[in-house]
Amino acid sequence: MDIKFFLHKNKWYDWEHMLNSYNKYVNKHSIVLEIGASNIEKTKMLSKYCKKLIGVEINQKRIPENFDNVHYIHGDWQYLSKTIKPDSIDIVISSHVIEHVQYDLKAINELYKVLKKGGIAILNTPNRKRLTRAFIEFFTGPRKFPYWEHVREYTEEDLLNLLKKSKFKNFKILPVVFGIYGGNIYIYSKSVPNIFKKWSNFWEIHLFK
Repeated sequence: MDIKFFLHKNKWYDWEHMLNSYNKYVNKHSIVLEIGASNIEKTKMLSKYCKKLIGVEINQKRIPENFDNVHYIHGDWQYLSKTIKPDSIDIVISSHVIEHVQYDLKAINELYKVLKKGGIAILNTPNRKRLTRAFIEFFTGPRKFPYWEHVREYTEEDLLNLLKKSKFKNFKILPVVFGIYGGNIYIYSKSVPNIFKKWSNFWEIHLFK
């Protein structure tokens, strides 16, 4: 197991994992759509590998200025095809957004509409049963949703049930990070042994059209 120990240090390995996945599919001709695009530094990491990046942000006050090959629009994932032309996107990236969306199945099906044939969407989201939550809830009982800004969080079974109802017939769900990952202490394994899969910290979802 690849164990790393971090103290008082933010180590966003879930983003690094997503970026590594993205780099396997992107090329200089790719048209990329980023949903939840208010973090300029992360957008720059994506945009340097593609022809064009469209950033969709629901909060108009958080929309950055356009730059280089990046163009921002105000929009709602649940109504994506009203602002993005159908069958026009090669890759969709969305980091920690789906748990904020009211109608998640509708949002997933909107991805199917805007992706080109052969396109891919890469999403990530917290695992509702991640190790620290599972431990806390052993004593407190399950967290009730909506909680804070999260409409819901997902177990692997929740995601499977959601995706089986969607228009996507080809998808995979990857566990990302196992351990204590947050606050000021980071003790985690980058690789997640299958025996610990259901307690991973995050899920990364790949949807293929």
